[in-house]
Amino acid sequence: MKPNFSGLVVAILTGAALGLLLAPRSGKDTRKKITNDSDKFLKDLQDTISNGFNSIRNQYDDARENLSSKYNDAVDTVASRTKGAVERVERNSKH
Repeated sequence: MKPNFSGLVVAILTGAALGLLLAPRSGKDTRKKITNDSDKFLKDLQDTISNGFNSIRNQYDDARENLSSKYNDAVDTVASRTKGAVERVERNSKH
C-alpha cells in the first residue's frame, strides 16, 4: 500500500471507532454495531481485492492474446515474404 492511502485508511477506521465508542448507545448495542460494521468492511475489502485480481487477470489475458496475435501475424508475414523471395530466386535462376 502507498503510505498516504494506508494513513487515510487508519484515520478513517480510527474516526469510525471513536465515533462508535463515544455514541450514546449501550455497550451491547455498540459492540454489536462494531461487529456488524467490521464484518461489512471486511466483506467490502474482500470484494474489492477479488475485483482487483479479476481485473488484473483480464488485463493479463488480453495482453497475452494480443501478443500471441501479433506473434502469429509476424510469423505469417515472415513466412509469406520468405516464400516470395524463394520463388523469385527460383524464377531468376531458371533464366
